[in-house]
Amino acid sequence: MAVQYGGRTRNASGVVTLDTSVTALRSIYTTQVQGNGAWDQYFSIPQIKEGSFVVVQPPTPDYAVSVEAWWSPGQLHLRRAFNDRWVVKVLSYGDAPDATTKYGIRARNDSNLVQIDNVNKVMSVAGSGSFLLGRRGPSDYILSGQGNFPSVIRTTEEPYVFLRSDTGMLVRKYRVLGSPGAWTGFTVDASFLGPFVDLLYTVHWMVGSTTPSAIEGDYGIRIRNESSERTFNSNDNLILLSGGAPSSDRFVRAGTPIETPTVYWSSFQMPWTGNVNDYFLASSLLPTFFDGYEFYDNPAGFLVGNRSVLQAYSGSYNSSTGAAGVNGRTVFAGRPVRPL
Repeated sequence: MAVQYGGRTRNASGVVTLDTSVTALRSIYTTQVQGNGAWDQYFSIPQIKEGSFVVVQPPTPDYAVSVEAWWSPGQLHLRRAFNDRWVVKVLSYGDAPDATTKYGIRARNDSNLVQIDNVNKVMSVAGSGSFLLGRRGPSDYILSGQGNFPSVIRTTEEPYVFLRSDTGMLVRKYRVLGSPGAWTGFTVDASFLGPFVDLLYTVHWMVGSTTPSAIEGDYGIRIRNESSERTFNSNDNLILLSGGAPSSDRFVRAGTPIETPTVYWSSFQMPWTGNVNDYFLASSLLPTFFDGYEFYDNPAGFLVGNRSVLQAYSGSYNSSTGAAGVNGRTVFAGRPVRPL
């Protein structure tokens, strides 16, 4: 049945730039929490609603260590938060109006709510590119790759970096470059484990930001807040969710583990979309984590010819116990509305 409710905009070329029958990703709340040293820590955050999901990041840009996070309505659960401070971003498909939501649009299509205003900000593509990683030949390896944003991203919070590959890919040690209010790029390292030891591949990336562009034109919708600051521009290339709902608990131990002389790499997999054009959120999945004694990598990517799962590994220096796992990191598939 054709869509009967909502709104759609097109640009001068007739290309759809906004369709409220497909829900875009919106950031609705950002805060910080302070760790108290406990292994498991719980925080009351009323802004986490049914259907929300949470991305947790360190406030220090070069602090390439992740924390494990799970959530339920009204509550955030962190593991390995130690005594550190963490940035918490609560994201939602849409939310009911409150005293702070003004200056925007709201559209319903059956059970689907799209709300874009001064609080519910849409994520759009702020830059994209590609680089090579892997083995080019005997003793010829590309160990690290860097994505440079086309212009500085001025948000206080870290931007969202997504990765994909047309073939296979296994990457690790995500690090953002720049500082709050001046993000300039990111780096990742190649991981040469198991079936990826001889692989050469192109990493495609895109970066998402909630700051709209200043693009003008005769078509589309532009929204400003009470201070006349632009909060939305339908001419931007929006990033939409694809596949299943975001989660931090769908990895299961599956696949073939890899044992090296020093590290036992447990294999984990989670269901994926089956589409080579879908990107995964790398900025929350790929940072290392510290268990109080050792730093561990969390390589992740795609097996060659298989997009039914997202592949990840977690290392342990004690093969008798295996790794702690890769759950606790928010993962979802994203895709731009228009081809990059």
